[in-house]
Amino acid sequence: MTKIQSINNLIQQRKETRLVESHNDLAPNVSTVHAEHSTNPTGELSFATKAAESDEPKNAQAATQETSNQIRQERSVEIDRSVAAEIVNRSKMPQYPGLDRWILVEKLGYGAFSNVYRARDSTTEFGEVAIKVLRSFQMDINQRAKILNEVQIMRNIDHPNIVKLIDFFESQQFCYIILELCTGGELLPQIVRLTYFSEDLSKHVIVQVAKAIEYLHETSGVVHRDIKPENILFLPAPFTPSKNPKPQQPGDEDKEDEGEFTSNFGSGGIGEIKIADFGLSKVIWDTRTGTPCGTVGYTAPEIVNDEQYSKGVDMWAMGCVLYTLLCGFPPFRDESIQILTKKIVCGQFMFLSPWWDHISKSAQDLVSHLLVVDPMKRYNIKEFMEHPWIRQADEETIFTVGLSPLDQRYGPMSQTYPQPLKDVVADQGPCQPVSAHILSVPST
Repeated sequence: MTKIQSINNLIQQRKETRLVESHNDLAPNVSTVHAEHSTNPTGELSFATKAAESDEPKNAQAATQETSNQIRQERSVEIDRSVAAEIVNRSKMPQYPGLDRWILVEKLGYGAFSNVYRARDSTTEFGEVAIKVLRSFQMDINQRAKILNEVQIMRNIDHPNIVKLIDFFESQQFCYIILELCTGGELLPQIVRLTYFSEDLSKHVIVQVAKAIEYLHETSGVVHRDIKPENILFLPAPFTPSKNPKPQQPGDEDKEDEGEFTSNFGSGGIGEIKIADFGLSKVIWDTRTGTPCGTVGYTAPEIVNDEQYSKGVDMWAMGCVLYTLLCGFPPFRDESIQILTKKIVCGQFMFLSPWWDHISKSAQDLVSHLLVVDPMKRYNIKEFMEHPWIRQADEETIFTVGLSPLDQRYGPMSQTYPQPLKDVVADQGPCQPVSAHILSVPST
């Protein structure tokens, strides 16, 4: 007998047991007339039974009781199914040495050297968590150093908008990183689902990202170096359908309802925001570094140019994220990595019509102050927080065009039609191509 058949038999036995118990529970409340009816060997109804059946209040009460019994049975079946599903899933989960405290429930993702699972704490101290299991036996010394650096940075970080490190330990062949679970997942699929975010929801997201960056820059001296939608996670929020849906913009045919926005709670099912993945992060305080790393499309010009850089690279990445949230596609895009990097070096982006026609000039102004090629003229985190669009202040902004004239050293730039983010994701598949990263394992 297979494991699935055993589980189905167990469910059937539980259902039969509940049916018997429910009849026994009702027995003391059954009248003599109804008891007589149930034991009548001829199958014919007695006069007393017929009279009782004509009694409408009693019939209504019996019908209500029967309905309640059916609801209880349906709920018990649903519970049995969920229990069975969890048993089956758990039976498929691998057994890792030293991970006895944590019960693996579901596989969430994977990487070159790792698998990520949703797990439950058997001691109930932490509830559900995310566990990153890394195959240390497959890593070289630099890759292992990267993991230890990530853990060391996260141990010294404590902020509500940053994924919390719960524990880290090793076995002979594996490393285990126990992290706070963000049940909403990554922000990238939500941008694809909603096509783009409203200004309210975009602000809700980017302000929380900025608070995390401000903490990293000012309190911990850390530069993240890989801010992008895939590394922004969220906790779900209650969804309220829109009472007065806005007219559709061009390309909105597949856009789902974002719902009513609630201040401090969000919309579109997106609540609290948390940034994750500190694998490329570095403690620099007020110094500079020169290690080329990050993801092309969100990487600052100074990194692309292989120059010394500082915390300003995170501000550039925030500008790329905010641009993407507001219109649904990134500011720098091209099928050719060579042309893409040239556009980044020149700050070659546009507020394309009609996608930006409905977006406020104040929001465009903020983006233009972030996507500035010269890091000395680019907004820092304090200037970002003081911008009128962030403070929701009705103040005039001095619009700064982030575009630079085409640099003749690189020749003409291709003017490509904006590729929807869902197509970009589809092209990339489950894992980004190697060409999408400048360097995924920095040496320092």
